[in-house]
Amino acid sequence: MKKAIIVVLMGMLIGCSSQEVRKTQEEHISKSEIKKTTKKKIIPVERVNFYKENKVPKDNFPIAREIGYLRGIKETRDNRTFFYENNEKEFLNFYKNLNIKGYGDNSYYWRWKFNLSEKEVNKILNENLCKVAEKRPREVLTYSKGEWIRKKLSKNPVGKLKKMAVLERGKSGVIIKLLVEGTRGKYIVIKEQNIRTILGLKKDVVGRSVEIYGSKGGSGEYTKFPISTNPWLLPSGYFAFEEKGDRYYFYGGGYGHGVGMSQWGVYDLTNNFNYNYKDVLKRYYKGAKLVNAKDIKGIGEKIRVGIMTTGFRSLEHDKVVMEAGRPMKIYNRYISLETKSRDRVGFVSENGRIEIYVNHKLRAKTRYPVKVECPKAMISLLSVKRHQRKFYYPTYRGDFEIRLSATNRDKLTLINEIDIERYLYQVLPSEMPEGFGLEALKVQAIAARTYALSDYKKNRYKKLGFHITDSTQSQVYNNLDENKTSREAINATKGEVLIYKDNLVDAKYYSTSSGFGANAENIW
Repeated sequence: MKKAIIVVLMGMLIGCSSQEVRKTQEEHISKSEIKKTTKKKIIPVERVNFYKENKVPKDNFPIAREIGYLRGIKETRDNRTFFYENNEKEFLNFYKNLNIKGYGDNSYYWRWKFNLSEKEVNKILNENLCKVAEKRPREVLTYSKGEWIRKKLSKNPVGKLKKMAVLERGKSGVIIKLLVEGTRGKYIVIKEQNIRTILGLKKDVVGRSVEIYGSKGGSGEYTKFPISTNPWLLPSGYFAFEEKGDRYYFYGGGYGHGVGMSQWGVYDLTNNFNYNYKDVLKRYYKGAKLVNAKDIKGIGEKIRVGIMTTGFRSLEHDKVVMEAGRPMKIYNRYISLETKSRDRVGFVSENGRIEIYVNHKLRAKTRYPVKVECPKAMISLLSVKRHQRKFYYPTYRGDFEIRLSATNRDKLTLINEIDIERYLYQVLPSEMPEGFGLEALKVQAIAARTYALSDYKKNRYKKLGFHITDSTQSQVYNNLDENKTSREAINATKGEVLIYKDNLVDAKYYSTSSGFGANAENIW
């Protein structure tokens, strides 16, 4: 999911005075769009491609199945329609336009730009293409003997860049396929995440600080300060580029994958257009309905969260160190320890056993998972750093389980077992700012609850002993301090989740729209 959201609450839009005004405006826009579409005789398509223009044959990469509730959505507040014509200049002009307004345009990522020299682009592609192909070999195709095939890439696979061009976009504008042609080969990079990654601007690859500048909708100018420097992947797959002399100029919009709910859109709709949380959910998850999680079979009261190391780098810990303001109980079927308040407890893996230290003294060894409980206080995790300010180390509700890693017996896996509602207390602050307001946070609460329980049901981390992770692999958990408004939003929507045709919704969300949301099958 997701990802961190940039928070700058300045220059808010002026809201409509009532629900009726809002509906009237939207109906008027809708009629204008229909009239415009009819006049142009535009044929609706889900994708536009540029194979013919670039003189390359089509590939046979399959398209994912459609998801009925994750469809493209119009986020601009004018007469624009989705993109239906294969004219790359139209996309370039759209992302260059700083006067376009839309839901969520008060984010500085509504529009963004940066530029690179031809030499820098060449270096980035040679470095990053190999990494993407190694990690996702099915999604990088090589041209060989008149067809596109999967093939292991050699070092510096591009050589000297001859051409970089968009091969396919979704009707929302997102780039689905990118053509990269050099003296050593011709390639298609497929899916927006890979495209954002091969153009990532890490300083150790580019060799300098590359600054991205942003713009709010209707501002007519970019920020004087960078909104990002050397990101490892581009803010979104919604961008276009042009060559001038020996430089490439990139113009884009949005932050995140663009499927489902735009968080800045939620902020705008609830604060400036009188939407309540149910209105917003209907808008972003078409055809989904609200039910209580208690009515869904196969879901318990607690969720198990795999806790990652500092920087969310790994699920495998060299050591785990914790303490609490009250006594902790540490046990399994073979051992039982009880600490005093503020005792420091450490866990390490040694010779296939978990060694347990209390105040640096070895107290027990075991091969089996260990439970840690502290019912009267939260537990501080001293071996991990997050971004909380209230306490120096992250503190957790619920219980912990420490076990030997399933893939490396010299490492430990750390699991936080917690009631789902209390889990959300430490998700919302990490995924949406308190300043977005109660109604926006209600939307986020339901999306986060649904997203977590959808992952719970999928059991994708079953072999590792938990349901979800605490990173963007699932959704970010306990990275920032709890706050009162988030708790209020969670309590006000307690148990509410979204279903579609009797199944939990995969409640995707992201930070900022570029003007249009994407169909799920055009992203994954």
